[in-house]
Amino acid sequence: MIESYKYSSNMKHILYFLFFLFLVMPSCIRHKSTDYSLADVSIIIDLDSAKRVPLKLGEIRYIPLETSENCLIGNADKVLIRNGKIYVADFSQAMALFVFDLKGKFLSKIARRGQGPGEYISFKDFDINSNGDIYIFDQYGRKLLVLDSEGKYLRMIKSNYYFENFCVIGNRMYWAKFLDGKRFADLGVYDMKNEQLTFLLNNRKFLHDINVDFSTYKFYYSPGNTYYSPKFSEIIYAVNTDGISPAIGIKNLPFPPPDVIEKWEKSDIKKQMELIVLKNNYFLENVYIYENNYFISIGYKIGIRQNMLLYDKRSESAYLVSGEDFFKSVGDRNIMGSTGKDFFSVISFNTDNVYEKRILESRKELKNWKEDDNPVIAIFDLDM
Repeated sequence: MIESYKYSSNMKHILYFLFFLFLVMPSCIRHKSTDYSLADVSIIIDLDSAKRVPLKLGEIRYIPLETSENCLIGNADKVLIRNGKIYVADFSQAMALFVFDLKGKFLSKIARRGQGPGEYISFKDFDINSNGDIYIFDQYGRKLLVLDSEGKYLRMIKSNYYFENFCVIGNRMYWAKFLDGKRFADLGVYDMKNEQLTFLLNNRKFLHDINVDFSTYKFYYSPGNTYYSPKFSEIIYAVNTDGISPAIGIKNLPFPPPDVIEKWEKSDIKKQMELIVLKNNYFLENVYIYENNYFISIGYKIGIRQNMLLYDKRSESAYLVSGEDFFKSVGDRNIMGSTGKDFFSVISFNTDNVYEKRILESRKELKNWKEDDNPVIAIFDLDM
């Protein structure tokens, strides 16, 4: 159950009591068990028929993010480009959200560490609603702060549930990998208007207790589409105001057989790392799914090898491209988002790397960049 900070003390007691009832009466929480297959998907990508081709990029623009005493980013853990602004979250060092314009000029910083009203103890995730409101997730404090587009504190949403990542679409909040002490679900949705919680994708095939994650986040934002991809799933889901729906299917992924998964599940975290990361030749999960006007780009791992899959929406063709070629051309190994027309990556160049050094020396806008500076946003399109 979720409660809003604006409620009175009596109302809070009522909500806590209702939450207790939900624990002892599971039927009070809606469950939507799903069993989708590739037959339910409109876009199907067959790995066996995907052509391996050289990567061809169009225009590349590099945007160095302004560096100052008030704006020092340790890690660009999550980046969104929304409403003409670049939002950069540093969860581990600065524990703050930095805002820049599209030329990289520093605009503002949201840093509210503390235990008082409108403050967070930890900073785990953030999202921006369509109206411009900013949601900041304090996982340790089990709450979300809601700020307006200028960073002014509006309200708090308190959660009695544990979850890892979230996204907000209209009046709905989606949670990835959450539990309430008795139940565990791969995905859930909370209707903030009607105060109703629904468990989604809580079938057994989505609930493997494996602590190794190749992907940092479970929700992938592109203008017009937000995607969600569970472990061991050949289906990628679209998340929207109406719920979720199977959107993209990938055929012929090398899934681990049940006995291998069972062996992983029974191992401790150290052994899991060894078996899954070092000795694994199976598909575990997608690393990212982003989309622009013409292409859907999917990063996935087979063992320790990361692959880049491109789907051309015009010709309905699938291509496999080299991650090394992408690194040499852009300076990073992952696509981190989409503006609609273009994809983007976030780069902290290593001057000891011959390819990154070559990019720094060849680009006029990067001539003065130093390793102590903030990261660089690379915005590019494809010319495949």
